[in-house]
Parts: sequence; C-alpha cells; structure tokens
Amino acid sequence: MKITYLAPLIAALTLAITACDDDKKGSDIYGDQGSGALPNSSGGQGDQVDLGQNGTGSINENQRPAGINPDTDVDYSILANSTVYFEFDKSTIPPSERPKLEAVKQWMDQNPGRSLFLAGHADKRGTPEYNRALGERRALAVREYLAGLGLPPANLYTNSYGSDRPAVEGDTEEAYAKNRRVEVGVINQK
Repeated sequence: MKITYLAPLIAALTLAITACDDDKKGSDIYGDQGSGALPNSSGGQGDQVDLGQNGTGSINENQRPAGINPDTDVDYSILANSTVYFEFDKSTIPPSERPKLEAVKQWMDQNPGRSLFLAGHADKRGTPEYNRALGERRALAVREYLAGLGLPPANLYTNSYGSDRPAVEGDTEEAYAKNRRVEVGVINQK
C-alpha cells in the first residue's frame, strides 16, 4: 500500500477516536444525560426520554402550579412508598424502581383530577449547581415516565432541591443512596 493512501486513513481514524473521546468527556461533565426509558404499549422498553437542550432538563415556571407552596400544600405521606431511588450520578430510572411508578399510575386512576409534585434530590457529592441540575433531570425523568404510562403531563409538576434536603444525614454509601431520590407528593386540593 502506498503512503499516500495511508495518510487519509490515519487522519480519518484520528478524527473518529477524537469524536468518541469528546462524547465521553461530555458525559463526565454533565453526568447521565438519559432518563428512564418509557414503556411502550406492549409493556417493553421504549425510547429514551429527551430532556431538552444539552440534557439539563431545565424546569420551566409552568411546571410549578401557581400559588402552591411545596412545603405546606403537598402531602408526601400518601405516596411515601413510591419514592424513586437512583444510582450515583444517574437520572435513569432503575428497572427495580419502575413498579413504584406503576403503583402511582394506579393511585392516580383511582383519584382522578389530582396533581402530583415530583421533588428531585441528589446526595451531597458535587457542586450545588450540579446537584440541582441532577435533581431536575431525575424529577423530569419520573414525570416523563408517568406521562408515558398515560398520566396527563399537565397534572405532573417538578422541582429540584439538589442536595439541600437530605433524607438521611451522613457520609456513608447507605446515606448517599437514600438521598438520591424523587419524592412523589400529592398536591392538596384547594
């Protein structure tokens, strides 16, 4: 083979390797960009949820109902067993947590017209800004999963507390695991 044919081949391989490396770096910077896969009508896995530009899943003001105070107007005890837990630095809903969301769907079917408040949380590792964004991605993943199950998106509100409201204090993996969550609260009807 002549050297003139090798130069373009080497250049193409170098570009391909660089592109793959850039994708990996983006994943390290922003963490897990995906969310839980939506169920499809046959009960299997669907497509990954699109969380918007650059995967941050920014929460719009219209995702929080006007006049609702999450501290006083949301009851987290009704669906306390439906808290969804996540792996470190991930916003993908683990398969083991999905039955909890199916139970939420059943509850909502039995209580039509109710709205849910999905509070995303992160453990304390990472910057406050990063943890808020990760909590947002988690809350949005749960919102999109519930919408995929057939719940009206207009009744699903999200917020992120990042690492500001830990469920468990401590610096152990067990404490961290309990803090990586989305709590499902029922908005009190006024």
